[in-house]
Amino acid sequence: MSPLFAKKDETSQPPQADAALQAEFDRVSALSVAQLAAEVMTKGFGPGGPGADDGSVTVGGPNADSGIEVADIAGTFVTYQPQYFGTPSPNEVLWRQLSRIIAEGLQELEHASLVRAQMHTSQNSLDFTTTRPGRAALDQGAVERILGGGTL
Repeated sequence: MSPLFAKKDETSQPPQADAALQAEFDRVSALSVAQLAAEVMTKGFGPGGPGADDGSVTVGGPNADSGIEVADIAGTFVTYQPQYFGTPSPNEVLWRQLSRIIAEGLQELEHASLVRAQMHTSQNSLDFTTTRPGRAALDQGAVERILGGGTL
């Protein structure tokens, strides 16, 4: 059979990635929404997270200085390189499901006024940044307390 018609390997990740992705999906799925949101806030916007330095994030406008997206935060939970084209592999389907759960955590944070969603002109998805109360909650280690109904 010529290489042009050879069976395509449907997984772009080594076998360990499948197990790691499944394990992280299972772990995150078992969290309460408040636990999930607290972890999303810490991993996404806390020290070392992709949204940690969000002081220059703009409100809309061009993509320069936009906030982080769901995929940026999902990438802090598990290393996976999404493909977004062709027929999705089992890994891609699981990555999308994990991303949906991460988005639920972001929604909870938005409802608590700890993050805000926005759209930049040439992006096809929402991006997120912390609010002043969100940054203060992170700095004071109070995210879980606020999500539980407490105050700063």
